[in-house]
Amino acid sequence: QWKQLLVFVGSILAGIAALVAILSFRADVLRTVDDQARELLGSDLEVEATQEFTESVIAWMDSLEVALDGRSIDMTEMTSMVLYGPSAIPRLSRVRAVESTYPLYGSLSTNPAFAVQQFNSVYGAIVEQSYLKELGLELRDTVQVGLLRLPIIAALLAVPGESDAFSLIGPRIYVPQQLIGESGLLQRGSRVEYKRQFAFQVGPAKNPDTFLLSADLPEILRQEIDTQRPFLRSERVRTETVESRKEDFDEVIDGLSKFLGLIGFIALLLGGLGVGSSIYVYIRRRIPAIASLRCLGMRTHQLVGMFLIQILVLGILGGGLGTLIGLGIQWALPVVLADFLPFSIAQGFTPEAVLLGLGTGLLICFSFALLPILSLTRISPLLALQIRDVSPLKQLPKPILFGGFLITAVLIIFTLGGLLNSLLAGLFFTLGMLFSAVVLAGIAWLLMRVLHEVRLRSLPYVMRQSLSNLYRPNNQSVLLMTTLGMGMLILGTMVLSRDIILQRIQFTVGEDQPNLVLYDIQEWQNDGVNARIREAGYSPEQNVPIVTMRLSGLKGISVRELIEDSTSEISRWALRREYRVTYRDSLNPAETLLEGEWTGSFEGDPFTQAIPISVSEEILEELDLELGDSLLFDVQGVPMQTTVASFRKVDFQRPEPNFFVLFPAGVLEAAPQFFATTLFVDSEEKKVALQSAIVTEFPNVSAIDISAVLTSVRGFLDKISTAVQFMAGFSIVTGLFVLGGALSTSRMQRVRESVLLRTLGAVGKQVRAILLLEVTFLGVLAALTGLILSVGSGWALAIFFFKLPYVPKFSTLGLFAGGLVGLALLIGWLGSRSIISESPLQILREQAS
Repeated sequence: QWKQLLVFVGSILAGIAALVAILSFRADVLRTVDDQARELLGSDLEVEATQEFTESVIAWMDSLEVALDGRSIDMTEMTSMVLYGPSAIPRLSRVRAVESTYPLYGSLSTNPAFAVQQFNSVYGAIVEQSYLKELGLELRDTVQVGLLRLPIIAALLAVPGESDAFSLIGPRIYVPQQLIGESGLLQRGSRVEYKRQFAFQVGPAKNPDTFLLSADLPEILRQEIDTQRPFLRSERVRTETVESRKEDFDEVIDGLSKFLGLIGFIALLLGGLGVGSSIYVYIRRRIPAIASLRCLGMRTHQLVGMFLIQILVLGILGGGLGTLIGLGIQWALPVVLADFLPFSIAQGFTPEAVLLGLGTGLLICFSFALLPILSLTRISPLLALQIRDVSPLKQLPKPILFGGFLITAVLIIFTLGGLLNSLLAGLFFTLGMLFSAVVLAGIAWLLMRVLHEVRLRSLPYVMRQSLSNLYRPNNQSVLLMTTLGMGMLILGTMVLSRDIILQRIQFTVGEDQPNLVLYDIQEWQNDGVNARIREAGYSPEQNVPIVTMRLSGLKGISVRELIEDSTSEISRWALRREYRVTYRDSLNPAETLLEGEWTGSFEGDPFTQAIPISVSEEILEELDLELGDSLLFDVQGVPMQTTVASFRKVDFQRPEPNFFVLFPAGVLEAAPQFFATTLFVDSEEKKVALQSAIVTEFPNVSAIDISAVLTSVRGFLDKISTAVQFMAGFSIVTGLFVLGGALSTSRMQRVRESVLLRTLGAVGKQVRAILLLEVTFLGVLAALTGLILSVGSGWALAIFFFKLPYVPKFSTLGLFAGGLVGLALLIGWLGSRSIISESPLQILREQAS
């Protein structure tokens, strides 16, 4: 029976391989973050603000630099339109103005290398390589950044601490810091980030008084930032240190590894089902031999020990092979996930990760083998004299069956809880998996009953026989359909989620929706921009004024008091953020009034009377608001008292500007403001020409092509889909191992059927067709069970999470289902060749002997 026992090995291969690969990969990433922490931030400390640093902030930074014997560089970041090449192709870009010594630690990866260091002598720009290829540009072509026209001196290959997702909306471009003031981009209303980075003396120093140990610096910086926190908050300044950046990376990597680990754990659970099934079938086929040994005096504990030794040896063999495969996959994961990782992985061997993955896999698999092993205790010596087939598992008392299931469930919960660092998460996930498995098994059982009850006499004999084989005695059809269906469920749900997101995009931006959005239009530019739009033959669909303000009081309590109150549950993000609001006399199509009354026009005195405003449902939860609550806003130095008069539901996915807070007309018209304009352009060529014309005349204005942004988002979703498919493939592989094992364990039945059919006159072609059709039906039914649940989960995601009409893309699901059926057919063909190739007489002689 050694071939049947190898099913045990195959069933645990994929699950252990997935866990070892994911845990080792996580260890590699965390080790890389620890080793390259300074390079990932580029400094020991980064100070950032959305406005130019005040004199008091500059004085604090200078004193800190002197106290810690440091050095610093300034940089400016913004999102702006850039014109590329001689054709002046407009692209929304992430512009970064840096000094020639940037970064303080590590270096940008460019071609040619060390291009930033040339900024002092050669004024030029470094542009992301992928966009150079996309736009057909070469070095020495020019780009226009605001009023500056600069030659491209290098291609940007990689940035420490950033993944390719940073260029999802547009390319990253580096220019000299000393030129940014001449670009015309630093205007009021523009989204600009001012940064200063510091590197402090660590290690041997010329001045003994400034000597720092590397272990001392994080604590010194933490104490200094904690001490200055009230001052920094009042100045609206943020800080980031190496330690805080490491915490951010650890959180991201922890989330990624948990997600991937869940998929690997599902494969392991499916493998556990295969282990339990293979051990049970193996024991069941050995009942005559076991009963004979009992007759010869072997005791129950000796029988159990004998089988445990076999399982232990095979488990170590399967676990070892799975570990080797997992280590190989560990080296492939950085390639699969390259687009999501902000640095190159320093790979290595991590014994703790390998032992944890191997131990977890073996523990789960042995837990599934527990009940089949316990069934040995119910095999009576009298069974040696009986011919009828019996099921020892059914002879176990119900308390033992329940105890076995409970032990397995507890092991799963604690193991998964350890992987997720949350027993509660492990409990809920286990319950969810159990529910899915029960539903899949129920559907599979129902399909089997339907096939058993329906009379298909009109079908050809070959098809009737193959269908009846699905519910032969000792069949494993339900188990196979459940296992393969679970893999199909994972893949199907992932594909449907991706399609729902793309549907959200297509629904948001249809043919009649704006496809060009102009942002950061200054008051004195608004008439000119609208005039250029009309000269091109179009008219603005919306021309929205935007006023920036901050919240200074809530329900009569100052924001500072609320932030310092540790018992307050109000979102600190909502209290600190800068609000960009608008004013108008009506709601737009993206807004729906939920509660209260909308006041479109205010005729009172805004400086003495409370102004009725409308708040979106997102921010009311963050600020814990109710109708009638008061909000005090600081409108660029002018206090303005408001009251919440209504709540709105806002569709922020639409391309036009939408706002958390909406003021009525008659209040903010005199406030400093800028504008955003939306319009629809009916051809790509006209859109590019209009973008170029506006950006050339008004360099600070961002003319965003919505269709180009959506193309980038769609491409990024495709990359995510590929990565998840790669991991979900472990579940499919496990299911195929179980399928192969089931075909192997039922080989004797197939041999007897083949002998009987061929003795009665069936030709080899008919027998082969029966076997292959049986496997094909198994694959189709498994795919069907998985599709039913995946369509259900997709419906739940669309209705309750994305809040969209549900239109599943069955063509994509059909492609995956067809692949699953094809793989099942291939395995069935490989397993049936030896049965068909031998003569009935030879097989009968072998069985007689």
